[in-house]
Amino acid sequence: MRAPRALRRFSAVVGARLDRLPIRLKLALTFAGMMVVLFGALSLLLYIQFAAGLDAGIKSTLETRAADLSSVASESDQRLLAQPQLPEGSVGFAQIIDPQGQVLAATGERGDASLLSPSELVHAEHGRLDVDQGQRVQLLASRVSRSSPNVLVVGVSTADRDSALASLQRLLFIGGPIALLIACAAGYIVAAKALDPVETMRKRAARMCGFGSDERLPVPPARDEIQRLGETLNEMLARLEEVVDRGRAFVAGASHELRTPLTILQLELDDALAGDRSPGELREAIGSAREEVRRLTSLAEDLLVIAQSDHQRLPIISERFEVHRAMRVIAERYAHLDGLVGRTVTVEPESEVFIEADVARLDQALSNMVHNALRFSDGPVVMRATQRDGLVELHVVDRGPGFSPAFLPHAFERFSRADPARSRGGTGLGLAIVTAIAEAHGGRAEAENRPLGGAHVWLTLPGVVDSAPLADGEPAPEIDSAAELRPETAEQKPG
Repeated sequence: MRAPRALRRFSAVVGARLDRLPIRLKLALTFAGMMVVLFGALSLLLYIQFAAGLDAGIKSTLETRAADLSSVASESDQRLLAQPQLPEGSVGFAQIIDPQGQVLAATGERGDASLLSPSELVHAEHGRLDVDQGQRVQLLASRVSRSSPNVLVVGVSTADRDSALASLQRLLFIGGPIALLIACAAGYIVAAKALDPVETMRKRAARMCGFGSDERLPVPPARDEIQRLGETLNEMLARLEEVVDRGRAFVAGASHELRTPLTILQLELDDALAGDRSPGELREAIGSAREEVRRLTSLAEDLLVIAQSDHQRLPIISERFEVHRAMRVIAERYAHLDGLVGRTVTVEPESEVFIEADVARLDQALSNMVHNALRFSDGPVVMRATQRDGLVELHVVDRGPGFSPAFLPHAFERFSRADPARSRGGTGLGLAIVTAIAEAHGGRAEAENRPLGGAHVWLTLPGVVDSAPLADGEPAPEIDSAAELRPETAEQKPG
């Protein structure tokens, strides 16, 4: 148990130290380790194959020499003793030995001493025998023939073989490490070269100070992971700059919108405190101040909706309800407002449309759309809901002059106004809130000018339940404008 635990501890220590190394050095060390393993395996295989080749050559030489002397070795012992000198070959030496170990004939350099020991001689009489005497000599011994018990021994020096293997060892174990060092240095240089684009991007990123500039990270031309990383980082920088720009614009617009009612409120209060004021004048000043406070409250709530939608945290409480019933509540609310004499808000239901959505949020969005239509048109305003391709469309149509061509592309942007000169006519957040509510439901908001005059604003929302009436006994959700909707909803002034 101690050994595996110690091994794990050692591996953890080595891993922790490797984690602190630069990536270039890690790549070079990894490359070096792989090269050592591969080169070691190849060197071992080369050495074994080379030695086997030399041994096979020696064996073939011995077999050839034995075949050449077989006819001489088959002669009788008397003739061999009468002429004990065997013919010389190009390489090696030979002996013919009788069963008692006496040398009957031999080449010149091998005299009367037997090359085989008694035990080896016995083995050779019964079959072929390869003998390595350990003195840089290789022997091949075999019985001359079935009719003759003599043994023919041929041998060759292995000095050349040993010298060739020693030269190969020196080449592998001296030249190999040098080659490995060169390969590792090349691997380090290649790794450094491959990481140069990353270092270039890092230096550019270090020089980039804040947002607001069009500077981007340099992207290498090679179609590889580093190029894709640079492109992704540049896209991220663009998105971050867009978010920062939107945040700055939001803060600037909110500051501008808050400054006007606060200034008016301060003037009204200063005017009420200055000199002797009659009760009627004080009541009028307090009423004006109350109106500005209400406007500030409405603006704060609108800003909260926008801020929550920016962080994708706009709360949505979905329930099943019939859309036209919600529209009729809004129409009735506007029918009781002052200043709408001769103006009507009507609902044109084509069929009952049921949807899963947040009733209060859709009421807020539709109220903003209706108020916008009443503010910039002179005729009646019509609301309707339709189904198309599994989606619900909520339409608000008027008969006024419509959107100006320059304003239409920016109608749903924050703090945008059709008439910027009318700074107290609205906050420019009404249609922006409509978009935020639509997107929180997974839908979208759109606007266009009608061909015959007037503006057309609509929401497209997913989540259709059905278009049939409610089942018997299932109550429809009631929309209580006093309880579920904030009091300022009907008094908002969308852009």
